[in-house]
Amino acid sequence: MKAKYFLTLLLPFLLIAPVNSESKLLQDDKLLDLLSVESKIRSILPSIKSAVVSIESSDGAGSGVIVSEDGLVLTAAHVIGKRGEKMSVTLAEGGKQNAVSKGGSELSDAGMLQLEKNEPYPYVPLAKPGSSVPGQWCLALGHPNGFNKERGMVLRAGIILEKKDETLQTNCRLLGGDSGGPLFNLKGEVIGIHSRISKNSDENYHTTIESFLSNWNYFLSEEILRLKNLQSAGFLGVMCEQSKRGLRIVEVVPHSEADQMGLLADDELLRLDSIHLDTREKLTILISEKSPGEVVTLDFIRGSKEIAVQIKLGSRD
Repeated sequence: MKAKYFLTLLLPFLLIAPVNSESKLLQDDKLLDLLSVESKIRSILPSIKSAVVSIESSDGAGSGVIVSEDGLVLTAAHVIGKRGEKMSVTLAEGGKQNAVSKGGSELSDAGMLQLEKNEPYPYVPLAKPGSSVPGQWCLALGHPNGFNKERGMVLRAGIILEKKDETLQTNCRLLGGDSGGPLFNLKGEVIGIHSRISKNSDENYHTTIESFLSNWNYFLSEEILRLKNLQSAGFLGVMCEQSKRGLRIVEVVPHSEADQMGLLADDELLRLDSIHLDTREKLTILISEKSPGEVVTLDFIRGSKEIAVQIKLGSRD
C-alpha cells in the first residue's frame, strides 16, 4: 500500500474582502496562483517524499532528507546531538536502517548523518546558493512525533517570509518531530532544513541550504561546532552580514584586534587565509579553528581598493 500523507495548504493571500468587480478579479488571480502551486506540488511530491526519513536517537525523534545516492542525510544539529552517535532511520516506505551522525554547527543548527548500509538510496537535489528569496512559495515535509505508517509524512505549503544569514522564516507550520526535515522550493530542490518552531504560525525557522554548502567538508569531517567551545578559540572582533562580494562589517568591537588593525564598518571581508568568505558561519568556523595569538591573513575591500593584512587573533576574555 502506498504511503499516505497529509496536505495542509496555507492560504496567506486569501483574505476576506468586500465583493466588487475589482476584488473579485484579484481573488480570481489568487485562486489561479494557488491552483498552479497545488499542481506543481503534486508533480514533484512522488519523487521528493521518497527521500524524507524519520530519525530516532536516544534524545527523541526528528526528521531528515537523503541528498546523495550513498545515503548522506541532512538534518538538524540538535537532532544528532554529537558526532559518532548510532541512530535508527526509518525510510519513506517504512524500512529501518542504521546510521551514524557526522558533524554540523550549533550556530546554524545544521547537521549530517550517514546511512551505513551500502546501497543506492532515493535522494533529492540541493538548490543553488541565493536561489531562495522572500515571497517564494515553498513546502515542508516531515514526520511530526515520529514515523507513522498509517498517517504518513505531513506536508505543509506556504511562503518564505524572511531570509537572513543562516536562517529562513516561513509560514509552513512546524511541529515537534519535524526538526531536521526538508524545506523545498517548487522545483523539488532542498532550500532549508527545519530548525525551530514557536506557538505563532508565522514563526517557523529553517537552516538555509547555503549554510550546508558553505561548510560541507567541515560538517562531514569535523566535530559539531559548539558555541561553548568558541570561548577558548581565537577572536577577531567584527560583527558582519552577508554581502554580494563577501561579508560586510556592521560593527567592530572596541579594543579588539580588528579595531587595533584599523578595520572599519562597511569594509567587506573577502577571504581569510585564502578561503572565500560567503557566510558569517564560515568566518566563525575558520576563526574557531585558530587559537589566540595565531596570525591570519585577511583580504578585504574598502571603497574600491582591495587590501590584505595580517592580524594576530586575540581572545574573548
